[in-house]
Amino acid sequence: MLTEEEISMVLNTYMYMNYKEAEDGMTLREILEEVQKLPEYQEGGRYYGEYSVVSEAAGDDRVGEMVIGSQSHLMGFDDGTCACTFSSKENDEVYVVYRGTGDGEWPDNGLGMTREKTLQQERALTYFETVVEKEGYQEGNRVIVTGHSKGGNKAQYVTMTTSYDGVVSACYNIDGQGFSEKAIARWKRSYSDHEYEARRSKITGIYGENDYIHVLGRSIVREDQTYYVKTPVAVENFAGYHDIKYMFAAPGKEQGEKTSMIFSGSKNSYVAEPGLLLACAAALSAEVMKMPEEKRDGAAAVLMQLMELSGKKKRGQNGEVLTKKDVEDFYGAGIPVILKSLLLTEEGRSVFFRLFQGRNLEAEMEGRQFVQIEKGGFDRALMVSEELLAGLSDCFERLERIQKQIPFWFRLGSAVDNRIVMQMNFLDGKKRELVKMKEKLQEIRGIYDRMDKQMEEEMAL
Repeated sequence: MLTEEEISMVLNTYMYMNYKEAEDGMTLREILEEVQKLPEYQEGGRYYGEYSVVSEAAGDDRVGEMVIGSQSHLMGFDDGTCACTFSSKENDEVYVVYRGTGDGEWPDNGLGMTREKTLQQERALTYFETVVEKEGYQEGNRVIVTGHSKGGNKAQYVTMTTSYDGVVSACYNIDGQGFSEKAIARWKRSYSDHEYEARRSKITGIYGENDYIHVLGRSIVREDQTYYVKTPVAVENFAGYHDIKYMFAAPGKEQGEKTSMIFSGSKNSYVAEPGLLLACAAALSAEVMKMPEEKRDGAAAVLMQLMELSGKKKRGQNGEVLTKKDVEDFYGAGIPVILKSLLLTEEGRSVFFRLFQGRNLEAEMEGRQFVQIEKGGFDRALMVSEELLAGLSDCFERLERIQKQIPFWFRLGSAVDNRIVMQMNFLDGKKRELVKMKEKLQEIRGIYDRMDKQMEEEMAL
């Protein structure tokens, strides 16, 4: 029998099936009977993994007999809101589910790291309170608010902000990011300490062991209500670390150099500690949150706009566009923070080598779509790495000079000499690591140079 948190995760997975033809009042089983005939949901199809998770879970009557309702796109809400309810057959249990980042919502994610509230968060709140009033939910009902990624952020926002606090029984935040200091300060001003903690205690955080999104911003989830789920994702599948269906995945048969995945209707086990990529992302987020608010706002805007390029809309859901100052903040403050986290932290260096060491980057990029970026960023990265190398070399040479000044008879077996040798070995190891990183940066820079040259030659023909 599936637990409440597992049902929340399954319903969040359903939201990524992107099936808009379901009618309010249909059971989940009835919806699955319709979609199984469509190519996108069959083996090899775009949504086969999500379909497999939901279909397997629907074998449990508690899930299969759930009824969909209050679909936001049928209520006049914008595409970004993307929410619905699932009610038990007896209507004594209701899940309010928010989908993750929709097309045009990435800039709103960035604003959530500096603003007290965002338009999309407020629209999620309006949706919830509209549904509560429409359906007449009372404190006696079991109402669970949940969402994945940006949906998880919205679910938390609703739980912390709604005037119908008594209606919310629990909140399950799946991989959802945190908030700005302003947002948290607003809640602490608005409520007594007891009420703030009472709302916060309703939130359970469930994250992939290497998820890199939920660490953005300041978390309000209690540590004792935070859990990490095993996600068996191939190293090269970076997006998979934030893909909810991999919380239900297990390695299958080997197919050449790749291993197929089997998706079940039961979530994977929890792990004791988060993974290396998550630790690296947390270190980066911590550095970003230390930036002055106005520069953090601009740097986040650029990063989120780059993410938005993968969708159809080239500007935000609410008309957000980049300014010259945003770009200046990104290059002046954002890139140094990213490089510091990647090159100077143990987690960052480990992730860098895990992702890139020993791989032919140019061969892997061939035939793929990617975003052309301003090459000056690579030049600045190379300059920083050269400065770091120079600093490490200078420290190494100073220690070497100090060691040579120690009399030979005093060196043998002395703690001072041993300590110096240990420090020299440490610095030498860091120098070698940094040289390899610099070589990879030069390799990537070279790829862009060759592609620019190829494009120039093609345009000249």
